[in-house]
Amino acid sequence: MKEKIKDVIAGIFSIFFIAIVFYLYFIQFFHGAFYFTFLDNDKTIIYNQTQSNSCHINAAEPTIILRMDDVRAYSKLTKPLVDEIISRNMSVTLGVIPKNLENDRSMIKYLIEIKTNPKIEIAQHGNLHEELDKNISEESLLDGYGKIQHIIGVVPVTYIPPYNEVSLESKEIISNYFRIISGEQGIIKEGEKMAEIGQTIATYYYTTNEVVPIERIVSKCDESLSKTNICVVNIHPQEYATNINNPTILSDERFEEYKRLLDELQNLGAKFLTFNDVVSCSS
Repeated sequence: MKEKIKDVIAGIFSIFFIAIVFYLYFIQFFHGAFYFTFLDNDKTIIYNQTQSNSCHINAAEPTIILRMDDVRAYSKLTKPLVDEIISRNMSVTLGVIPKNLENDRSMIKYLIEIKTNPKIEIAQHGNLHEELDKNISEESLLDGYGKIQHIIGVVPVTYIPPYNEVSLESKEIISNYFRIISGEQGIIKEGEKMAEIGQTIATYYYTTNEVVPIERIVSKCDESLSKTNICVVNIHPQEYATNINNPTILSDERFEEYKRLLDELQNLGAKFLTFNDVVSCSS
């Protein structure tokens, strides 16, 4: 009888030991990982937070990131749109296109004036803003990277690929110089060298040349906040021109719509931060 009890106890200890080993193995490889995964318009949103990764996404509270792309040379519409954001004490990440930036003294002056504002992040938006940027080379990447540093006096940490598209090979190159990439819709994940936070929704349908209704933007943003705590709204200055194909004059009507969009986003009660605010990387 005593021998049987000993055997039972030994068996229990063996099972317990195996469970401990398995647990330690599991922790070693998957410690801290959790995922939000859901399908929305054929997009899978993945929020993979892993403690062993070097770049972490810190979004403990609902957070909206305003991403203004196509901040480029001779863009006369950028200043009033950004000034409206600043006047509301909101944050914005500006995706600056390096091409021809050195020739626009007015844009250079403005970016230098606002670069020290903690609500402003200056990011790199490709280099040429052409199809070639999808497979951007290290030389081309650094050409734009150097321009922003030498002309504006800012070392960008966020890279925004034009048209939200970039090849895997180019992404690897980008990860050697940037901590954050914001491209493909619905991707939110951490990484060893770089975090990815893609756009949630844009404010204009370029494929159909239509303005996205404000109600649609706010609804999509609210939905993303409830599931991932992050919403990235992608804005382009040219959308608020009297003629989007010749964007030189700000449309009063569209500017009022822009202000209403900001009002509605503020009503969601989320924090407004930049990509740089929500990502921290350890060396």
